[in-house]
Amino acid sequence: MLIPAIENFVLFSTVFAIAGFVVAFALRRVNATSDLRVGVLERLYTATIVIPPLAAVWLVAAVFLPQLWVSPQTIEAAHAAPYHQLHLLGELTITLEPTLSYALALFVVATGLFAIWSSAAGAWRIGRVIRRLDMNASAPQAEQVALVNEIAERHGLAVGLVMTDYPLSFVWGVRRSKLILSSGLLRILTTQELTGVLEHEAAHHQRQDNLLKLLLSFFTYSSLAFPLTRLILRWRATEVEAICDEAAVARTSAPLDLAEALVKLRRQTTIVHATPQPNATNAIVSGFVSGNSLTFEYRVSRLLTLFDSSPGLIESKNILSPNKIAWLFLTVPLLSLLGVFVFAPLSVHHAAETFIEILK
Repeated sequence: MLIPAIENFVLFSTVFAIAGFVVAFALRRVNATSDLRVGVLERLYTATIVIPPLAAVWLVAAVFLPQLWVSPQTIEAAHAAPYHQLHLLGELTITLEPTLSYALALFVVATGLFAIWSSAAGAWRIGRVIRRLDMNASAPQAEQVALVNEIAERHGLAVGLVMTDYPLSFVWGVRRSKLILSSGLLRILTTQELTGVLEHEAAHHQRQDNLLKLLLSFFTYSSLAFPLTRLILRWRATEVEAICDEAAVARTSAPLDLAEALVKLRRQTTIVHATPQPNATNAIVSGFVSGNSLTFEYRVSRLLTLFDSSPGLIESKNILSPNKIAWLFLTVPLLSLLGVFVFAPLSVHHAAETFIEILK
Protein backbone atom coordinates (compact mmCIF):
# COMPACT_ATOMS: atom_id res chain seq x y z
CA MET A 1 0.00 0.00 0.00
CA LEU A 2 2.98 2.34 0.57
CA ILE A 3 4.11 2.54 -3.05
CA PRO A 4 0.60 3.30 -4.43
CA ALA A 5 0.15 5.89 -1.68
CA ILE A 6 3.42 7.64 -2.63
CA GLU A 7 2.51 7.49 -6.30
CA ASN A 8 -0.91 9.00 -5.72
CA PHE A 9 0.48 11.67 -3.39
CA VAL A 10 3.03 12.90 -5.94
CA LEU A 11 0.57 12.88 -8.84
CA PHE A 12 -2.27 14.57 -6.92
CA SER A 13 0.14 17.06 -5.37
CA THR A 14 1.39 17.92 -8.86
CA VAL A 15 -2.14 18.50 -10.16
CA PHE A 16 -3.02 20.64 -7.14
CA ALA A 17 0.29 22.55 -7.38
CA ILE A 18 -0.38 23.45 -11.02
CA ALA A 19 -3.83 24.67 -10.01
CA GLY A 20 -2.25 26.64 -7.16
CA PHE A 21 0.18 28.29 -9.56
CA VAL A 22 -2.69 29.33 -11.82
CA VAL A 23 -4.41 30.90 -8.82
CA ALA A 24 -1.21 32.63 -7.66
CA PHE A 25 -0.52 33.98 -11.14
CA ALA A 26 -4.07 35.33 -11.39
CA LEU A 27 -3.70 36.99 -7.97
CA ARG A 28 -0.44 38.54 -9.10
CA ARG A 29 -2.17 40.02 -12.14
CA VAL A 30 -5.00 41.33 -9.98
CA ASN A 31 -2.50 42.94 -7.62
CA ALA A 32 -0.81 44.67 -10.55
CA THR A 33 -4.05 46.49 -11.38
CA SER A 34 -5.90 46.87 -8.07
CA ASP A 35 -2.98 46.84 -5.60
CA LEU A 36 -4.17 44.51 -2.83
CA ARG A 37 -3.50 45.50 0.76
CA VAL A 38 -0.03 44.44 1.86
CA GLY A 39 -0.14 41.12 3.70
CA VAL A 40 -3.16 39.74 1.84
CA LEU A 41 -1.16 38.58 -1.16
CA GLU A 42 1.55 37.06 1.04
CA ARG A 43 -0.99 34.91 2.87
CA LEU A 44 -2.62 33.85 -0.40
CA TYR A 45 0.78 32.91 -1.85
CA THR A 46 1.47 30.89 1.29
CA ALA A 47 -1.84 29.08 0.85
CA THR A 48 -1.09 28.18 -2.79
CA ILE A 49 2.20 26.62 -1.64
CA VAL A 50 0.91 24.75 1.41
CA ILE A 51 -2.57 23.60 0.36
CA PRO A 52 -1.58 21.36 -2.63
CA PRO A 53 0.61 18.89 -0.68
CA LEU A 54 -1.72 18.97 2.33
CA ALA A 55 -4.73 18.31 0.09
CA ALA A 56 -2.86 15.43 -1.55
CA VAL A 57 -1.96 13.94 1.84
CA TRP A 58 -5.54 14.32 3.02
CA LEU A 59 -6.95 12.64 -0.07
CA VAL A 60 -4.53 9.73 -0.03
CA ALA A 61 -5.00 9.21 3.71
CA ALA A 62 -8.80 9.33 3.41
CA VAL A 63 -8.72 6.66 0.71
CA PHE A 64 -6.04 4.26 1.92
CA LEU A 65 -6.05 4.40 5.73
CA PRO A 66 -9.60 3.01 6.21
CA GLN A 67 -8.34 -0.24 4.69
CA LEU A 68 -6.34 -0.81 7.89
CA TRP A 69 -9.47 -1.32 10.05
CA VAL A 70 -12.37 -1.87 7.61
CA SER A 71 -12.80 -5.57 6.91
CA PRO A 72 -11.77 -6.88 3.46
CA GLN A 73 -15.30 -8.18 2.96
CA THR A 74 -16.75 -4.69 3.47
CA ILE A 75 -14.25 -3.16 1.04
CA GLU A 76 -14.85 -5.88 -1.53
CA ALA A 77 -18.59 -5.46 -1.26
CA ALA A 78 -18.20 -1.73 -1.84
CA HIS A 79 -16.45 -2.23 -5.17
CA ALA A 80 -17.89 -3.06 -8.50
CA ALA A 81 -16.79 -6.48 -9.69
CA PRO A 82 -14.08 -7.50 -10.19
CA TYR A 83 -12.45 -6.39 -6.93
CA HIS A 84 -9.23 -4.49 -7.70
CA GLN A 85 -6.08 -3.89 -5.68
CA LEU A 86 -5.00 -0.70 -7.40
CA HIS A 87 -6.81 2.44 -6.25
CA LEU A 88 -7.08 6.04 -7.38
CA LEU A 89 -4.66 6.95 -10.14
CA GLY A 90 -3.26 3.42 -10.16
CA GLU A 91 -6.10 2.42 -12.46
CA LEU A 92 -5.20 5.14 -14.94
CA THR A 93 -1.45 4.46 -14.87
CA ILE A 94 -1.48 0.67 -14.68
CA THR A 95 0.21 0.36 -18.08
CA LEU A 96 3.22 2.30 -16.71
CA GLU A 97 3.65 0.13 -13.62
CA PRO A 98 5.86 -0.68 -11.82
CA THR A 99 8.25 1.81 -13.45
CA LEU A 100 6.11 4.84 -12.58
CA SER A 101 5.77 3.89 -8.91
CA TYR A 102 9.49 3.37 -8.45
CA ALA A 103 10.30 6.56 -10.35
CA LEU A 104 7.95 8.63 -8.18
CA ALA A 105 9.29 7.04 -4.99
CA LEU A 106 12.80 7.92 -6.15
CA PHE A 107 11.62 11.46 -6.88
CA VAL A 108 10.34 11.87 -3.31
CA VAL A 109 13.65 10.70 -1.85
CA ALA A 110 15.74 12.78 -4.25
CA THR A 111 13.79 16.00 -3.71
CA GLY A 112 13.92 15.56 0.06
CA LEU A 113 17.69 15.17 -0.04
CA PHE A 114 17.99 18.12 -2.41
CA ALA A 115 15.91 20.35 -0.13
CA ILE A 116 18.16 19.49 2.82
CA TRP A 117 21.30 20.05 0.75
CA SER A 118 19.98 23.37 -0.57
CA SER A 119 19.38 24.72 2.93
CA ALA A 120 22.78 23.56 4.17
CA ALA A 121 24.50 24.96 1.08
CA GLY A 122 22.76 28.30 1.65
CA ALA A 123 24.20 28.56 5.16
CA TRP A 124 27.66 27.68 3.90
CA ARG A 125 27.40 30.16 1.03
CA ILE A 126 26.47 33.05 3.32
CA GLY A 127 29.34 32.20 5.65
CA ARG A 128 31.76 32.13 2.72
CA VAL A 129 30.55 35.54 1.52
CA ILE A 130 31.16 37.04 4.96
CA ARG A 131 34.61 35.44 5.19
CA ARG A 132 35.58 36.98 1.85
CA LEU A 133 34.75 40.51 2.99
CA ASP A 134 37.47 43.00 3.82
CA MET A 135 37.51 43.04 7.62
CA ASN A 136 39.82 46.07 7.97
CA ALA A 137 37.10 48.73 8.00
CA SER A 138 37.08 51.44 10.63
CA ALA A 139 34.67 51.23 13.55
CA PRO A 140 31.28 52.99 13.28
CA GLN A 141 30.25 55.86 15.50
CA ALA A 142 29.35 55.01 19.08
CA GLU A 143 25.92 56.65 18.67
CA GLN A 144 25.03 54.28 15.84
CA VAL A 145 26.17 51.25 17.82
CA ALA A 146 24.15 52.40 20.82
CA LEU A 147 21.04 52.78 18.64
CA VAL A 148 21.51 49.26 17.28
CA ASN A 149 21.84 47.81 20.78
CA GLU A 150 18.80 49.73 22.04
CA ILE A 151 16.44 48.57 19.28
CA ALA A 152 17.82 45.03 19.28
CA GLU A 153 17.35 44.72 23.04
CA ARG A 154 13.79 46.02 22.76
CA HIS A 155 12.91 43.24 20.31
CA GLY A 156 14.99 40.52 21.98
CA LEU A 157 17.28 40.22 18.96
CA ALA A 158 20.95 39.27 19.19
CA VAL A 159 23.34 41.33 17.06
CA GLY A 160 26.55 40.51 15.21
CA LEU A 161 28.69 43.36 13.83
CA VAL A 162 30.89 42.65 10.81
CA MET A 163 33.75 45.10 10.35
CA THR A 164 33.56 45.73 6.61
CA ASP A 165 32.78 48.66 4.34
CA TYR A 166 30.29 46.55 2.39
CA PRO A 167 26.74 47.38 3.64
CA LEU A 168 25.22 44.22 5.14
CA SER A 169 21.94 43.81 6.95
CA PHE A 170 20.11 40.50 7.34
CA VAL A 171 18.62 38.15 9.89
CA TRP A 172 20.53 34.88 10.13
CA GLY A 173 19.31 31.58 11.54
CA VAL A 174 16.08 29.74 12.20
CA ARG A 175 15.46 28.94 15.86
CA ARG A 176 17.76 31.58 17.38
CA SER A 177 17.95 34.21 14.70
CA LYS A 178 20.63 36.87 14.85
CA LEU A 179 20.83 40.29 13.21
CA ILE A 180 24.01 40.68 11.16
CA LEU A 181 25.07 44.26 10.42
CA SER A 182 28.20 45.73 8.93
CA SER A 183 30.11 48.79 10.06
CA GLY A 184 29.80 50.12 6.51
CA LEU A 185 26.02 50.09 6.74
CA LEU A 186 26.09 52.02 10.02
CA ARG A 187 28.32 54.71 8.53
CA ILE A 188 26.26 55.11 5.34
CA LEU A 189 22.87 55.59 6.98
CA THR A 190 21.59 58.47 9.07
CA THR A 191 20.06 57.81 12.48
CA GLN A 192 16.50 57.95 11.08
CA GLU A 193 17.35 55.65 8.15
CA LEU A 194 19.14 53.17 10.40
CA THR A 195 16.15 53.11 12.75
CA GLY A 196 13.88 52.16 9.85
CA VAL A 197 16.23 49.39 8.71
CA LEU A 198 16.50 47.97 12.23
CA GLU A 199 12.73 47.97 12.68
CA HIS A 200 12.39 46.22 9.30
CA GLU A 201 14.79 43.49 10.41
CA ALA A 202 13.06 43.24 13.81
CA ALA A 203 9.81 42.55 11.94
CA HIS A 204 11.49 39.61 10.18
CA HIS A 205 12.61 38.34 13.58
CA GLN A 206 9.15 38.67 15.14
CA ARG A 207 7.48 36.97 12.18
CA GLN A 208 10.08 34.15 12.31
CA ASP A 209 10.37 34.55 8.55
CA ASN A 210 13.44 32.34 8.23
CA LEU A 211 11.68 29.41 9.88
CA LEU A 212 8.58 29.83 7.76
CA LYS A 213 10.69 30.24 4.63
CA LEU A 214 12.52 27.01 5.41
CA LEU A 215 9.28 25.09 5.92
CA LEU A 216 7.75 26.47 2.74
CA SER A 217 10.91 25.56 0.85
CA PHE A 218 10.32 21.90 1.74
CA PHE A 219 6.67 22.18 0.67
CA THR A 220 7.74 23.41 -2.77
CA TYR A 221 9.55 20.14 -3.49
CA SER A 222 6.49 17.95 -2.87
CA SER A 223 5.38 17.72 -6.51
CA LEU A 224 6.66 17.44 -10.05
CA ALA A 225 5.63 21.07 -10.55
CA PHE A 226 8.21 22.35 -8.06
CA PRO A 227 9.71 24.93 -10.50
CA LEU A 228 6.34 26.69 -10.54
CA THR A 229 5.97 26.47 -6.77
CA ARG A 230 9.48 27.86 -6.29
CA LEU A 231 8.44 30.81 -8.41
CA ILE A 232 5.50 31.46 -6.07
CA LEU A 233 7.96 31.34 -3.17
CA ARG A 234 9.99 34.12 -4.81
CA TRP A 235 6.84 36.19 -5.34
CA ARG A 236 5.98 35.67 -1.69
CA ALA A 237 9.45 36.85 -0.61
CA THR A 238 8.76 40.22 -2.24
CA GLU A 239 5.50 40.57 -0.33
CA VAL A 240 7.24 39.66 2.94
CA GLU A 241 9.71 42.49 2.41
CA ALA A 242 6.81 44.90 1.81
CA ILE A 243 5.11 43.68 5.00
CA CYS A 244 8.25 44.31 7.05
CA ASP A 245 8.62 47.72 5.41
CA GLU A 246 5.09 48.58 6.53
CA ALA A 247 5.79 47.29 10.04
CA ALA A 248 8.87 49.55 10.21
CA VAL A 249 6.84 52.53 9.00
CA ALA A 250 4.18 51.81 11.63
CA ARG A 251 6.84 52.09 14.33
CA THR A 252 8.78 55.06 12.94
CA SER A 253 6.15 57.02 10.94
CA ALA A 254 8.96 57.80 8.48
CA PRO A 255 8.43 55.99 5.16
CA LEU A 256 10.69 58.41 3.27
CA ASP A 257 13.64 57.66 5.56
CA LEU A 258 13.16 53.93 4.96
CA ALA A 259 12.87 54.50 1.21
CA GLU A 260 16.03 56.61 1.25
CA ALA A 261 17.87 53.86 3.12
CA LEU A 262 16.70 51.33 0.57
CA VAL A 263 17.89 53.53 -2.32
CA LYS A 264 21.28 54.19 -0.67
CA LEU A 265 21.96 50.55 0.07
CA ARG A 266 20.72 49.42 -3.33
CA ARG A 267 23.11 51.88 -4.96
CA GLN A 268 26.03 50.69 -2.84
CA THR A 269 25.38 46.99 -3.35
CA THR A 270 25.02 47.54 -7.10
CA ILE A 271 28.36 49.34 -7.31
CA VAL A 272 30.24 46.60 -5.47
CA HIS A 273 30.16 43.72 -7.96
CA ALA A 274 32.84 41.56 -6.42
CA THR A 275 30.86 40.66 -3.30
CA PRO A 276 27.18 39.83 -3.88
CA GLN A 277 24.76 40.27 -1.03
CA PRO A 278 22.93 37.24 0.36
CA ASN A 279 19.69 36.67 -1.47
CA ALA A 280 16.46 37.02 0.53
CA THR A 281 14.98 33.86 -0.96
CA ASN A 282 17.66 31.79 0.81
CA ALA A 283 16.05 29.52 3.39
CA ILE A 284 17.95 30.91 6.40
CA VAL A 285 18.39 34.60 5.54
CA SER A 286 16.11 37.62 5.47
CA GLY A 287 17.92 40.64 4.03
CA PHE A 288 16.92 44.30 3.82
CA VAL A 289 18.27 44.84 0.30
CA SER A 290 17.26 41.75 -1.63
CA GLY A 291 15.64 40.59 -4.82
CA ASN A 292 15.85 42.04 -8.30
CA SER A 293 15.21 45.52 -9.64
CA LEU A 294 11.46 44.88 -9.87
CA THR A 295 11.35 44.00 -6.18
CA PHE A 296 13.30 47.17 -5.37
CA GLU A 297 10.95 49.35 -7.42
CA TYR A 298 7.90 47.67 -5.89
CA ARG A 299 9.08 48.36 -2.34
CA VAL A 300 10.04 51.97 -3.02
CA SER A 301 6.68 52.56 -4.68
CA ARG A 302 4.91 51.07 -1.64
CA LEU A 303 6.85 53.32 0.71
CA LEU A 304 6.02 56.42 -1.31
CA THR A 305 2.37 55.41 -1.22
CA LEU A 306 2.58 55.13 2.57
CA PHE A 307 4.04 58.64 2.70
CA ASP A 308 0.98 59.94 0.83
CA SER A 309 -1.30 58.21 3.33
CA SER A 310 -1.17 58.45 7.13
CA PRO A 311 1.73 56.27 8.29
CA GLY A 312 1.00 57.01 11.91
CA LEU A 313 -2.29 55.15 11.59
CA ILE A 314 -0.78 52.03 10.04
CA GLU A 315 -0.85 48.99 12.29
CA SER A 316 1.67 46.18 12.11
CA LYS A 317 -1.10 43.58 12.46
CA ASN A 318 0.19 41.63 9.46
CA ILE A 319 2.88 40.09 11.64
CA LEU A 320 1.63 36.52 12.04
CA SER A 321 3.73 33.84 13.68
CA PRO A 322 4.37 30.54 11.88
CA ASN A 323 2.71 28.81 14.84
CA LYS A 324 -0.66 30.41 14.04
CA ILE A 325 -0.28 29.61 10.35
CA ALA A 326 0.68 26.00 11.14
CA TRP A 327 -2.36 25.54 13.38
CA LEU A 328 -4.60 26.93 10.66
CA PHE A 329 -3.32 24.58 7.97
CA LEU A 330 -3.03 21.47 10.14
CA THR A 331 -5.98 21.39 12.54
CA VAL A 332 -8.71 21.81 9.92
CA PRO A 333 -7.49 18.92 7.69
CA LEU A 334 -6.88 16.67 10.71
CA LEU A 335 -10.32 17.30 12.19
CA SER A 336 -12.07 16.76 8.86
CA LEU A 337 -10.06 13.58 8.26
CA LEU A 338 -11.02 12.31 11.69
CA GLY A 339 -14.67 13.00 10.90
CA VAL A 340 -14.41 10.99 7.68
CA PHE A 341 -12.78 8.06 9.48
CA VAL A 342 -15.46 7.96 12.19
CA PHE A 343 -18.66 8.62 10.27
CA ALA A 344 -17.98 7.55 6.66
CA PRO A 345 -14.63 5.78 6.23
CA LEU A 346 -15.24 4.78 2.59
CA SER A 347 -16.99 7.97 1.41
CA VAL A 348 -13.87 9.59 -0.05
CA HIS A 349 -12.85 6.25 -1.53
CA HIS A 350 -16.17 6.01 -3.36
CA ALA A 351 -16.01 9.62 -4.54
CA ALA A 352 -12.46 9.19 -5.86
CA GLU A 353 -13.34 6.02 -7.73
CA THR A 354 -16.42 7.63 -9.25
CA PHE A 355 -14.29 10.50 -10.53
CA ILE A 356 -11.71 8.09 -11.98
CA GLU A 357 -14.44 6.08 -13.70
CA ILE A 358 -15.49 9.32 -15.39
CA LEU A 359 -11.88 9.94 -16.52
CA LYS A 360 -11.63 6.38 -17.85
